[in-house]
Formats: sequence, structure tokens, C-alpha cells
Amino acid sequence: MKTIKFLAVVAFFALSFNVFSQGPGGRRAGGGSDEMIKREKQALYEKVEDLSSDQKLLLDGIYEEFQVTLEETMKELRSSGDRESRREKMEAIRTEKDTLVKDVLNEEQYKIYESISQTGAKRKGKESGLENKKQ
Repeated sequence: MKTIKFLAVVAFFALSFNVFSQGPGGRRAGGGSDEMIKREKQALYEKVEDLSSDQKLLLDGIYEEFQVTLEETMKELRSSGDRESRREKMEAIRTEKDTLVKDVLNEEQYKIYESISQTGAKRKGKESGLENKKQ
């Protein structure tokens, strides 16, 4: 009887730690795709100081469309379960966003954007263990 109580307590604490390690709503502590997009856009606006109001308007539209497309694609792909297909589709969406952003920014501004975008990709790769697989 003591063994069953002990195992129940251990199981309870193990499950509690797992639940608390996630953010609100079951999300990771770093946030979901919407938080990632907000951070990237905010970093771009902070680091590229000479953005015109027209550029900001276009970038806002690009990031809004990117978020909607990303969420729709994630919902669609979660049901398929094919990770490779998901990775390819997500990469295509990111590439499309990069192309649109490149059309809006000048060369100097785009280099800053690339550094911001690459930093996020490297961090994500480290979190998911992809960097070790590439080597």
C-alpha cells in the first residue's frame, strides 16, 4: 500500500514538472510562432533605423500574411505527421517571406534582416538538436 502511494506521489510530481515547464496554454516558454514573428519584426525595426513609413507598412503586411500562412500550414501539417514534408513546406514559406522582404529593403537593410533571421534560425536549430545532426 505504501508503495502504491509513493508511486502515485512520484507520478504526480513528474507530471506537474512537465506541465509547469510549458508556458500558458501548453505552449513552450519561448512562445509560439506569433511570438517568434513579433520578436523578429521588433528586432528588424530596432536595428534598421532608416526604415521609411512605406517600408514599415509593407513589412507589417508581409509579417501579418506570414503569420496567417504559417498558422494555417501548421494546422494542416500537424494532421499529416510527415516531419520531412512539414520541414520542406515551412522552408518554402520562409523563403517566400525572405524574397518579399528583400523587395522592400535596400541592400544594407537586407543584410541586417539576414543577420536577424539567421540568428533566430541558429537558435531554433540548437533548441531542436538539428545543429548536431548537420555536423
